[in-house]
Amino acid sequence: MSLSVNWEASASTEEQEKSQREPAELISTIRNLLNQTMVEYNKQNYTGAADLADVAYIDNFEFLEAPLAEEDEQLMEETEITLREDLSRLIEERAQPQQVQGLINEINERLNQAEQLLVSN
Repeated sequence: MSLSVNWEASASTEEQEKSQREPAELISTIRNLLNQTMVEYNKQNYTGAADLADVAYIDNFEFLEAPLAEEDEQLMEETEITLREDLSRLIEERAQPQQVQGLINEINERLNQAEQLLVSN
């Protein structure tokens, strides 16, 4: 029983640590995950690419949403939709690699804008 309690405590601590990560760290992690997504996509590992894109959104971008919305709500919403919906759809549809890379480039441009807004504060 104590194992279960310890696991819950460590999961709770992990969640707190994630929510306290700095925007620059989150953005860097998202960029790395998007690069890995493209590598897997080019290997035709579509499931792996989709999983990496999901981690970029769920485990990282979600923690940027609130602070980014305070600075630029439209940028937050556009980045969220592009990352969460558009990228997943392209991967699911097995789009041409250059289309996927183009969308990742667009996400990275938005992340650059987000970084300027969040890291300067």
